[in-house]
Amino acid sequence: MQRIPALGPEGLNHQSAARFILALVGKQKAATIWGAVTSTVWMTTQALIPAALGHAIDVGIAGNDSGEVVRWSMIILLLGVLRAVFGIAFYRHSIITRTVSGCLTMRMVTRHVTRLGASLSRRKDADNLIATSTSDVNTIGVGMLYAGRVMGAIAAVAAVTVAMFTISVPLGLLVLVIVPVLSGLSSLLLRPLHRRQDDYRSVQGRLAGRAVDIASGLRVLRGVGGERQFARRFRADSARLRRADVEVAYAEADLEGSRVLVPGLVTAIVTYTAALLALNQQLTIGQVVAFYGFATFLTIPLTDFMEGTSQLTRALVAARRVAGLLNTDTRDGDAPEATAATPPPRGTAHLADSASGLSIPPSTFLAVACAGTPDADAMARRLARFEDSGDPTLDGTPLSSLPTSVVRSRILLGLNSDRFFAGTVREEIAPGGTAETEEITTALQVACATDIVDALPHGLDTQMTGRGRTFSGGQLQRLRLARALLADTEFTVLVEPTNAVDAYTEHRVAENLARFHEDLAKERSTVVFTVSPLLLQRAHQVAYLEDGHVVAVGTHEELLESHSAYRTLVARDDVSQVGK
Repeated sequence: MQRIPALGPEGLNHQSAARFILALVGKQKAATIWGAVTSTVWMTTQALIPAALGHAIDVGIAGNDSGEVVRWSMIILLLGVLRAVFGIAFYRHSIITRTVSGCLTMRMVTRHVTRLGASLSRRKDADNLIATSTSDVNTIGVGMLYAGRVMGAIAAVAAVTVAMFTISVPLGLLVLVIVPVLSGLSSLLLRPLHRRQDDYRSVQGRLAGRAVDIASGLRVLRGVGGERQFARRFRADSARLRRADVEVAYAEADLEGSRVLVPGLVTAIVTYTAALLALNQQLTIGQVVAFYGFATFLTIPLTDFMEGTSQLTRALVAARRVAGLLNTDTRDGDAPEATAATPPPRGTAHLADSASGLSIPPSTFLAVACAGTPDADAMARRLARFEDSGDPTLDGTPLSSLPTSVVRSRILLGLNSDRFFAGTVREEIAPGGTAETEEITTALQVACATDIVDALPHGLDTQMTGRGRTFSGGQLQRLRLARALLADTEFTVLVEPTNAVDAYTEHRVAENLARFHEDLAKERSTVVFTVSPLLLQRAHQVAYLEDGHVVAVGTHEELLESHSAYRTLVARDDVSQVGK
């Protein structure tokens, strides 16, 4: 069983498409050498068969020597067996190379997309990511599969040329001239193919993104009557993709025609020249047969060479896309200057936002009530550094001076749009795999989600569907809260974590969060952006914001007495609780 090589922390060189392809080869050095050996032997053994056949005719048949006929027949048989054995080995190697190359590429893409996180939608077109994951990875793997065939084809042509020189220098020179010339002329067709494939790939990515948008928002589109407008856009994009596909087909048809034409011309020219030399008594019958065999055989390596260059061209196009994605930096870029700051120790730091005046002390349960709903989402994203506005700091150290990995390990942002993937409930709420069952049970109790798990047929080991479609909105919200608590980050920032549950459950969650911070949560702070009175009255402190700025900080009761606008905001939400 072939093992997939480890990427290592440095990954693969992706400064350019060519360097990325070379890095894939470098990760498979032994396999690459073995592929070159098997491909060379596989091709050259067949290249030697015409020479052996011609020699058998001249020495054995023409010389009436049955012993020589038997001897050269055994040599031809041996060459055939070698070709079969090394051909099987090479094909097996090619499949492994394709699979390993595709896996390594997918690992690089997955690793980098994880690093980009929420900045991906702004830093790189998400449509291209879809096409990269579904198409480019496979294309690079196929290109690596054909790389060995190209090497074998070159070795076979070289072996045939040498064999021809040993028989006839003029014919050897002829092959040496016409093969590169005709192959070079055919290679001119690769540039338009390259360009049209690139255009097709861009249009395909846009169409894939459009399809995902329509599928994910179909219910909303029907509600606002936007189906026809999006259908028109989808049809227009489909028409552009069809035209781009036709252009690619034209270029591929030209290349396919050259694959038939070039080997045919080589065969015709070499066979005709050999026949003329035989008529002039410059070649024997066996040598003519050998040259005909050489000319016929050349169709195989030349076809493989041209097919291989076409596939390698496609792989380079795909590698350029992958390299473009991999070269998309994170916002802090993990640049040297971004890693110079030393983060403060856990449990002692204050998280502050100078733009709003909000300050979050360590080991606290803080509620933030915003008069404007958009302010809550924007500030939560800013505090977790999912937005670059403002200048949030961690104990005086700007978050912009810390690497993204440090910020993510210290500050967790929990939104109601966060999704679950397909997997067991245990894997989805504790994805790190290090949480003990007791810790998971505690988090579920705090989030009032124990009843959800108890009702499942296999408890925590029950399989979840993608996006958790089998759960209600309130159940998903409680499972998200449990997942956020299990992340064990220093600062957990939540935006309306209970607005989809009933008032009774919300009251229990609020009490559990308060008790959690009093009894269990050491060196941890939870920040809840909410206007729910049930959460506000259980928080240690409440920060009230108007127009994005803190205007008052105190307990829920203190703010009710001192700020009429706060009373109005809370009362409005209190009325909405009646309908829950």
